Amino acid sequence: MIALIKEIKTYLNYPQLVHIPKKVDHPALLLFRLMLICLFAGISAGILGGLLVNSGLIPPPGPSVLESNSYPEYMLLLGPIVLGPVFEELIFRAQLRRFTGNILFISTIAGVLISAVIKSYWGFLISPVLFSILFIIYRITVPGSVSRKFRFWNAVFPWHFHFTAICFALMHLQNFEKGMALLPLGILYTLPQLAAGLVLGFTRMNYGLKYSIVLHALYNFLPALLLFSKY
Repeated sequence: MIALIKEIKTYLNYPQLVHIPKKVDHPALLLFRLMLICLFAGISAGILGGLLVNSGLIPPPGPSVLESNSYPEYMLLLGPIVLGPVFEELIFRAQLRRFTGNILFISTIAGVLISAVIKSYWGFLISPVLFSILFIIYRITVPGSVSRKFRFWNAVFPWHFHFTAICFALMHLQNFEKGMALLPLGILYTLPQLAAGLVLGFTRMNYGLKYSIVLHALYNFLPALLLFSKY
């Protein structure tokens, strides 16, 4: 366990492209250890966020959408344990190993932000334009050998890795009624998701997408079960 924690810490200090092992010894044990680490990171981050609110350093985020909306009971389990892990990992983590996917992700996020600011889905029109511009710039400025492209990708990857984790955390502002109105302090209200997102990113890069999906489901299981028990 200690060795795995050190490995995660080292990787998060400087994320890089690594080879996924063809076979993982004792996958169930690995997932159990990763789940404990993910839970500890998420709970610790949640406590820190609570301290910031309770000490008056940041204002309360307000009620969550779950407090004011009624959902079908089955969705309280199906959403966090099945749908959320699959779709969120496909969106936020699958693209980490494809540079074209990185560009597509950045372009999509730009569309999301502009749409949120102008309060119109027309903001998404920027996404295909930005994707085309970034892709052309990439192909023009990094021509030549595969090794040269890899060096470029390896240099920008750490920034993109952490950017992805931040976007993953900020997406969870939708859990609050105020939503995007909580910006620019929004990341302080989603510290648990940021901490979990970093561990999920490590898992995806070092063990594969299927491991990050399962870990995401395991991480969500206990909160989903507690929420389900209240209804």
